[in-house]
Amino acid sequence: MRAALLVLALATAAQAAPGEVVRVEHRDPGAVPSVGPATAPVTVEAFFVPGGNSRTSWYRALEDLQRRHPGKIRLVYRVVTISGFTRHAYLALEAAAEGRYRELMQKLHEAQAAKTTQLSDAQLVEVAKAAGLDPERAEDAMKDPPPAYKRVIDSNERRRKQHVHAANQPTVLFNGRAIAPLISLTTTDLERQYHAALDEAEDLLDRGAAPSTLADAFDATRPLPAEIVVQSGPTDEEIGELPAEPVLANPPLDLRGLPSYGPAEAPVTIVVACSPTSLNCEQPLSAAAQTQRDTYPSQVRVVWAPYFDVGREDAADLALLGDAALCAEKVGTTSERDGDFDSTTSPGWRWVTAVLAEAKNRKQQPTAEQRIEHTADKLHVERHAFATCRAQLAGTTLAWIEAARHSGIRTSPATVLGGRIYGPVTDGTTLQLLVESELAPGWLSEAAPSWIRVLP
Repeated sequence: MRAALLVLALATAAQAAPGEVVRVEHRDPGAVPSVGPATAPVTVEAFFVPGGNSRTSWYRALEDLQRRHPGKIRLVYRVVTISGFTRHAYLALEAAAEGRYRELMQKLHEAQAAKTTQLSDAQLVEVAKAAGLDPERAEDAMKDPPPAYKRVIDSNERRRKQHVHAANQPTVLFNGRAIAPLISLTTTDLERQYHAALDEAEDLLDRGAAPSTLADAFDATRPLPAEIVVQSGPTDEEIGELPAEPVLANPPLDLRGLPSYGPAEAPVTIVVACSPTSLNCEQPLSAAAQTQRDTYPSQVRVVWAPYFDVGREDAADLALLGDAALCAEKVGTTSERDGDFDSTTSPGWRWVTAVLAEAKNRKQQPTAEQRIEHTADKLHVERHAFATCRAQLAGTTLAWIEAARHSGIRTSPATVLGGRIYGPVTDGTTLQLLVESELAPGWLSEAAPSWIRVLP
């Protein structure tokens, strides 16, 4: 299909007379559909599922708002997906690439309004044809979307999560600020939101912001909650007296050589300290990894650390498992050949997640040595180097636990973020807010040189 398009383009060029200039229109397939000037002082971002929740009055109301203020508003259509409507999203991006986005959405709204069930692939192709799209390209986009389309979807969803701490859709941002409840807003309400956003934009422009940097300035100054209430999840044990408020680890935790997930240079580190086989570790570890992966992949790094009561009966076995995880981090694993892990997943992280999954799924728990042998086989650990490392690092886990307890960790599991010690944080929204409170000073300092006028 792609080859056929190339042949068609060459044939078109061949038809041009000698010396004639032929205009060939090109649209970036990775661009987000939008209407209005890129330098408009007000950017309205609509996050929605095409054909799903884009058929309501708010969608047309936003378009009417942009038409009333064409030079002041840029309306960005941030297409996202939900189960059952993935094809619609890719079709919308294909329509944008062909310059037929508005036509497709109109035909899609009409077709979906006439049916009580979802449109089939064949029906969606017919909708695409009616909107003027190439039917073969439309079908290809739905069945095998280009990587650029997938990146757009992922980027839109990540931006939504960064600005709206809830799963409800649709969502609309005015200059980076979410408005709600969207479905109940009247034309008067939207005009009020527009004028409020315009006033903020003009204030930043008066203070020295360039029109091209307004979006960054609004992102850097978006409000955060005055207080973040942290509810701790279930723990295996409480070790010593718990402080009434989260405290800073003192001295700071030494994270060298510990398993991690995410870029080493990330400005924010989340530490999840727990027993190598704790079933209560899954939730805080998953919440931290999801925050890193889905919301702030370049700004957050997650670290696993061994921590448990050294007085419990199975402490010796847990220490063996902790040392084995540290050796897996040092020696390395080769399971990345299976394509299950990305480049920011450390070898020790693969080991830890494998052991925790094994502990969760097995009814009869093996001994520590049996578990280590099985995991080493599964992750293709080089045995001689691994055995040597285990001998060299014997007791490292217990030494780390002693230092961590001295720093102030009193529960297992525990979450440490920004150097502050909490009980296990299992709620993703809470964790995201804590991350954003750590990132906020950096956002402001990065944006400040371009828009803050220094007063004498």
